[in-house]
Amino acid sequence: MKKPLVIIGSGHAGYTLARAFRQLDTSTPVIILTQDGGEQYPKPQLSHGFGQQMAAEQLVQQHATAIAAELKIMVRPNTLVTAIDFDAKLVHAGAVQIPYSDLVLAVGAEPFVPAIRGDAAQDILTLNNLEQYRRYVAQLERSERVLVIGGGLIGTEIAHDIARHKQVTLVDIGSRLLERLVPEVVSQRLHRAMAPVTMRFGTAVDRIDRAATGYHVKLSNGEILNVDAVICAAGLKPRLELAGGLATARGISVDRYMRTSQPNVYALGDCAEIEGQILPYLQPITLSARALASTLAGTPQPVRFGPLPVAVKTPHYPIQLAGVTHGPALDWQISEGDDGLTALAHRDSKLVGYVTTGSRNGFSLLPSLAG
Repeated sequence: MKKPLVIIGSGHAGYTLARAFRQLDTSTPVIILTQDGGEQYPKPQLSHGFGQQMAAEQLVQQHATAIAAELKIMVRPNTLVTAIDFDAKLVHAGAVQIPYSDLVLAVGAEPFVPAIRGDAAQDILTLNNLEQYRRYVAQLERSERVLVIGGGLIGTEIAHDIARHKQVTLVDIGSRLLERLVPEVVSQRLHRAMAPVTMRFGTAVDRIDRAATGYHVKLSNGEILNVDAVICAAGLKPRLELAGGLATARGISVDRYMRTSQPNVYALGDCAEIEGQILPYLQPITLSARALASTLAGTPQPVRFGPLPVAVKTPHYPIQLAGVTHGPALDWQISEGDDGLTALAHRDSKLVGYVTTGSRNGFSLLPSLAG
């Protein structure tokens, strides 16, 4: 009997790969091992589901049993992979050994939480999967004052979302929202649109301690905040627990074919570092999964990325961007009207990136971006 393709992880990367592979190869056995329940859900929805009063179950699009039946694969939920024997081509899940012909690590990333002192540091909420969303919703439902740590993409979306129902304070060590994504003028407009949110920049959370009601939070600038919940959205770090024996940097090092340093072993999604790049967005993960499916089905195909658009889900001030929008030597050309703002980033007289806001749509600019 042919050994199976084994995929560890049932997020967007794992399931997109399984679907794409099944379209090309209907006979090779496929096994997906996942530590959680194996539900398929739109992960970007996590950061703005609370504002829409959505329970975790409402986010689920398909359960593991339905996916297994649809694709004629095996999905093993609640399965913890404990080791991988690359020489023997075996995956160990406790006492169970699963052989593989090809192995794909699609284990994702975990939230980065900076070192914070205090007896309540372990109560910090993170938001990167369905189980964390359940805890997040349960805590917010009994909270009124909420602290969000992080003013990047996810932290901004979370603060924007929950400010519809709660008193929100956002803290970031930087000087403004989306500092690494957009020019300062866009951050200023977004600050104005998110006026109900109290913002503290240039400082960090030093410690969190339990109080009679809620938490007592001390910032590095000495300011004291009293809140009922603390959410950390300070970024993600690739999961490397199963990467022993593989070349790694920030993530699992792969080439354009998603190949790791071990034969017949690949990495995909948030855990993969593709020739020095970590791209934790849906579109590059989808493109990578489709290319890898072709390779695994017998037609090697490298992944190719054009300019990748990103949408910031802040309905009071929608933002789209693509290309190079942060870094030195950018010459910005900005136009603004009642319908929003367009910021064009040039380097050496070439258009290399754009940011649009409001009702303006920048997707038509994608073909014009210099590679």
